[in-house]
Amino acid sequence: MSSEVELVPVVVDGTDITDVRFPESPQEMSATLREMQPVDAHALIVGGGTRTAFGNLGGSFDLAISTRKLNRILQYEPDNMTMAVEPGCTIEQIREALAANRQSIALDAAHDSRSTIGGAYATGMSGPRRLGGGSLKDWVIGVEVMGPDGVNAKAGGMVVKNVTGFDMMHLHYGALGAFGVVTRLNLKVFPAPTASRSIQLVYTTPEHAHAAAVALITSQLLPASIVVANTPEGWQTSVRCDAPEEAIELLVQRMNAVAADAAEPISANVSDDGSDALSAFRDTADLAAGDIVVRLPIRASHQPAALPRLADTGWRVCADVGSGLVYARRPSSDALDEGGIEAFSTATWLALPRHLKTDRDVFGPTPDAVQPILRRLKDSFDPERRLNRGRFALGL
Repeated sequence: MSSEVELVPVVVDGTDITDVRFPESPQEMSATLREMQPVDAHALIVGGGTRTAFGNLGGSFDLAISTRKLNRILQYEPDNMTMAVEPGCTIEQIREALAANRQSIALDAAHDSRSTIGGAYATGMSGPRRLGGGSLKDWVIGVEVMGPDGVNAKAGGMVVKNVTGFDMMHLHYGALGAFGVVTRLNLKVFPAPTASRSIQLVYTTPEHAHAAAVALITSQLLPASIVVANTPEGWQTSVRCDAPEEAIELLVQRMNAVAADAAEPISANVSDDGSDALSAFRDTADLAAGDIVVRLPIRASHQPAALPRLADTGWRVCADVGSGLVYARRPSSDALDEGGIEAFSTATWLALPRHLKTDRDVFGPTPDAVQPILRRLKDSFDPERRLNRGRFALGL
């Protein structure tokens, strides 16, 4: 049975959706989708509500369909290191289930207790630990997706090397539900580290903080994640270390030494909680706080010049050095001075107030060669635009 969940109102781009459905099984989801067709209804698909700020200004929507009660762990095979879950499972719920067998997934979110695996998959968001563990896209080995006609389609399976069917796992990743409602995800999981530490080094300049981060990435010490962020104390390099208990202290010492050789910090702190190294990312990439949040693909070699430019124009920044992504945020009450942003044509606006979404594709420019492909996919999977209408790239 699905576990109890807190049912909260659904608000998207400042608009309340009062008709919210909570199907508790794929059969109920199918029935809800089929009911929409005779009345020409359009639905917003939501999960935990922590990422609804992401998406183009779509709609209007007659109802919202929440996956929060589709939150069962359907199958877990620790020996095979695979798990099948429904999309409404929270990241915290999955992590706790895996911890019983000392297994894990390296998935980071601002709100683990509310963020769902389906929401992370639909938005294509992983986090800094993709440096050591890969992204969510890499772990999905099977998927079931329901179209607006209520028919379920399957691809992949529960075997890590399974290549059955079309690659629907990558098609629906980051598609924001434009092509269907995910009802099941099959995941490969990983051994959990027996010990974790956070190293937080503070520097006076972004160049020094970034130099330390690059030195650690290019070393043989295999950090789990590295981010550089501007904080009230200065520019902070945060490193997560994962290792066996008997090796963790030596690993921390060597990482501190490598960082200090690249640039001497003004302060250094080590904590026993590995999640502390991710706090700057969680704070900056929190889409539920009502601020403006943008994601910029900036290769590591260009970040030392970009970070101070963004900070000097009022942005709080967090560079995920390992993935070449920079997250920046500012209060939505600020005038949107895109200083420091305009040079990056591929910016993705993860959270914007409604009035700033008008006449803007928050996904950034879509290559000309890709545009007809996306339109044909939408026409094939959802020709009447019943699911998340207008919220995906190109207003699909």
